[in-house]
Order: sequence, then structure tokens, then C-alpha cells
Amino acid sequence: MKVLAHGAITLLMVTLLVLLASMVGLFTARSILTERLGANNGVWAAQAQQTAEAALETALAQIELNFNTVPNTFWSTHEPQQCLSAYTGIEWQCRTLILDTGWDTQGHTLQVRVMRDVVRAPHVALVHAQAKHASNHSLGQVQQSVYLPTAGPIGAANQATPLLTQGCVNEAIAGSTRFCPPGANQTGCSGTGLSIGTAIQTLYAPDLDGNGVITTSEQQACLKVDASSLQGGTLVTPSTATPVPNPATCDSAVWSSLFGQTTPAQIQAISEAQALKGLSSLTQPARTVYWTDSPAEWSQSVGTISAPVVLVFSAAACASRCPRISPSAQIVGTVFLDTQCQDSRAALWHSGLVSGQVALSSGLPNLQAGSQFMWFDNHRQAFDWPWPVNINATRVQRVSGSWKTGG
Repeated sequence: MKVLAHGAITLLMVTLLVLLASMVGLFTARSILTERLGANNGVWAAQAQQTAEAALETALAQIELNFNTVPNTFWSTHEPQQCLSAYTGIEWQCRTLILDTGWDTQGHTLQVRVMRDVVRAPHVALVHAQAKHASNHSLGQVQQSVYLPTAGPIGAANQATPLLTQGCVNEAIAGSTRFCPPGANQTGCSGTGLSIGTAIQTLYAPDLDGNGVITTSEQQACLKVDASSLQGGTLVTPSTATPVPNPATCDSAVWSSLFGQTTPAQIQAISEAQALKGLSSLTQPARTVYWTDSPAEWSQSVGTISAPVVLVFSAAACASRCPRISPSAQIVGTVFLDTQCQDSRAALWHSGLVSGQVALSSGLPNLQAGSQFMWFDNHRQAFDWPWPVNINATRVQRVSGSWKTGG
């Protein structure tokens, strides 16, 4: 019995030792497997991240190539399902970019999304690249903001006046228009406004006596607006003679003084992008850029003090005579009439009620009774977009400091 008991104890101890050794072996193997899986996951994650970065670089090269084509159709579509979750507001225009991959994607599925805010920064796009592997579930993401040549810097405002022209101005009926001073209310142009500042400025006035100097009498002959209309505002012309605006070329100094390096085609494209997104005067944010080719009277009130607009009546709209603005329409912001340096296209024009600035590339003969212009210093906000530092406005470039990993 003692032998049997001793043998049983020995067998039990051997069995326990075997089990213990097996458990140690199992845990060791599990630890090795875990470490191997962790190492593999690290490799897979690194591969996915490197592939996403390669996709981003390919995308940036393709975008630069696409922006050298004429006409440029890069932003002619909107694919709302391609917006990242943080960029789904009505102001965000999104699209996918199909990559021309001549390199090994290592089995990853690539997705590149390009997004821009068509209200606050239509000249800057966020490019987001993603690489995902179906087998090992690795995911790499990277993004970069880039400047796109869809607008140019406008520079500092140097003509803060309710009416800016490139020619002479006169009223159809003396004293029948109003240039309301800062702080005045919109009803009857009255209130506690300060009667200071320039009411009308022209960048061209005829040098009638040919002496090279624009005299006071020549200024008065060019800008025939009754003192009661000016409400204390002053008139400004060039002090020296300038070349006559040539309708054949119409190098509009007025346009460049307002919009700087931004071209008419770029303003039109941004207007179309905002319309494509369904922006209007009632949306949040509201539409801020309006380009019209229609010769019909403008009857819609647009813009607010906090969200002014820019409204451009194109050369097509002004082909015969620029459309008048309805007396019931209120515009807060900037109105530009592309008269192609021809006074006849602005003849008998009616401004409605404009708070901000009206500008045109010609004179304004026979300004119609009831037209009203009010000072508003922030009228350029609609197209004075934040400008990245050290940016060349003619080509695609990365925005410094905007690169980051993740979504």
C-alpha cells in the first residue's frame, strides 16, 4: 500500500509538472504569437500610412495638372456623399479624385477626397487621402490643404466710396438721388449720420482744356450731382489727366481696384459653385457671390450687414444697357456693372438701395431718380477671403503647416 501511495503521489507530481510545463509553453507561444501579430500590425499600419501618403502626393500632382487645363472643370461637380463627416455643411463642395496609379498600392484600396468651403475660402481645398487593406484591416490617412488658383489677393481697399466709376456721373433730375452718410438710416437717408467722406469717386475725368490738370470746374462738369443728393459727401476726380478708357480693350482700373488679382472668370466660377451647392439668401451660411448674365431687372434683396454680397452684372447682362435694380430691392455689399467702358450701357440706370459700393467701368449718365447709396465699410467681406502666406496666386501650392495624419 505504501508503494502504491508513493507511486500515486509521484504520478500526480509528474502530471502537475507536465501541466505546468504545458501552461508555460502555451503562455510562451501565445506571447510570441501576440508579439508577432503586434509586429505585423505595426508593419501593416506603416504600409497603409505610407500608401496613403503616396496617394496624397499623386493626388496633388494630378490636381496641379488639372488646373493647367482650359477650360477648367475641376469644380464642375459636387458629390455630397464624399464629404468627410466634419465637412457636411451646405457650404462644402466635395468630390472624389480617381488616381492614375503607376505604382504598387500593396493591395490597398485608395480613396482621395477634395473639399472646399465655397463661401469662406473657395481658393483653398482640403485633400484627404485614405489607404485601406481588406485582408489585414489596416488603415492609413493623411491630409493637406492646398491653394487652388480660383481667386487672387485683392489687396488693401483704396476707394472706400459709395459710387466708384471710370467716367462722369450726372443725375437725370437734380437732387433726385441720395448718397447717405455713415450712420444714417435707410428710410429717407436721415438720422445721426456723419456728413463726411467721399460720395463719388471717378478714376477718369475729361481734361477739357488739355493742360494735363483736372481743375475744379472740370471736376464739376464731370460730376454733376446736386449738393442735396450728396448729403455733405465730397466728389473726387484724378488731379491730373489720365488716358480715355478704350472700349476696345477696356482695361478696367475699377475692377482691379476692387478685386485685385481675382479675374471676372474666377468670380463667375465661384458664383456658379455657390449656386450648385444650393446656397441662397435664405440658407445658413447665405450665398455671398452673385454673377448674372441676364438683362432683366434685378428684384431680389440680398446681403446683410453681417454677410454682405458681391453682385456682378456681366458684360452680357450689360450688352445693351445694364439691368436696373428694382426700387424695392436692397443690396448690402458690392455691385459691379461691367459696362465695357461704354457710358451708354449705364445710361438711365437705377440702383435700388445699395449699402456698400457700386462700381462700374464707365461713366454713369442720367442716374435715375430714387437711386440710393449708403456708406458701408465692410462691403468687400464677400470676396476678401483669408489669404495664405507666401502664396503665388497663379499655381497650385501647399498651404504651409496644414499637413497632418488621420481623418
